[in-house]
Amino acid sequence: MKTQKLWNLGIRGAETVEMVLVLPVFVALLFSGFEYGWAVLKIIQLDHVASIGARVAALSGSTNSDVQNSVNSALSDVGIAGTTITISPQDPANAVFGTPIVVMVETPYSQVQLLGLSSFMPLPTSLKGRASMVKEPEP
Repeated sequence: MKTQKLWNLGIRGAETVEMVLVLPVFVALLFSGFEYGWAVLKIIQLDHVASIGARVAALSGSTNSDVQNSVNSALSDVGIAGTTITISPQDPANAVFGTPIVVMVETPYSQVQLLGLSSFMPLPTSLKGRASMVKEPEP
């Protein structure tokens, strides 16, 4: 009878040791999946914001401040702050019909991180969104 009880304790002990070894690896994989998924979501949002800015920049008569305002408004809608907005050419109002206008939006990953695991796993230092549209003709 005592032998059977000791055997049962040994099985539980082995399962506990296995759990102690496997659980941290499983949790690390789970949280890294969350963090990388979050990074992809933020890249998609930055691409969308850049496309909004490029669409405004492609319209005839739009100015640099119009593009900046539309991008900043879209960024606040998705909750992203601390970005750098680059428009090429710098003044879309002077761009000739048919000229491609590129809008790039960049933010440090530390501004948008989900769990703050950058010290434990390789994460990008910044995230970028980019969009390009052709300047439309005057009406």
